Amino acid sequence: RAEVVVLALPAKAVDDLAKAATFAGKIVIDCPNNVAPGMQLAFGHTTSWAEQVAGKLPGARVCKSFNAQGAENLANPVYGGVRATNWYCGDDAAAKQAVHQLVEDVGFEAVDAGPLSAARLLEPLMLLWIASSRSIGTRDLAFKLLRR
Repeated sequence: RAEVVVLALPAKAVDDLAKAATFAGKIVIDCPNNVAPGMQLAFGHTTSWAEQVAGKLPGARVCKSFNAQGAENLANPVYGGVRATNWYCGDDAAAKQAVHQLVEDVGFEAVDAGPLSAARLLEPLMLLWIASSRSIGTRDLAFKLLRR
């Protein structure tokens, strides 16, 4: 009965979820990234996990978001008084507006990255976040989009 469903589960569980419930008309926020062995994206850049999810959940209004940072940032996305950036994308304007508001409610600066196909660009951000956290030795980091 929820208006918004947040997918925060292993990618392989989506097929079982799709068999267990219907998501037609629901806003579905796809958070996971489907990662192949060797810390590579399972789908490269010709499609995205979010686009695959949309195909598995007919009628769902799928948006990609909350995928490019650790859980620490979900609990506290503010660094020295500056809100970290969290991108989102999707094909349904009303769904994107709801996701925008949820991103802001969590405390991030919400940035619309465009249509669902932009998930092909958002999903690799998670790999950059992991590589950066390993390189500098902390998970206490976030991305920020700067504007002039």
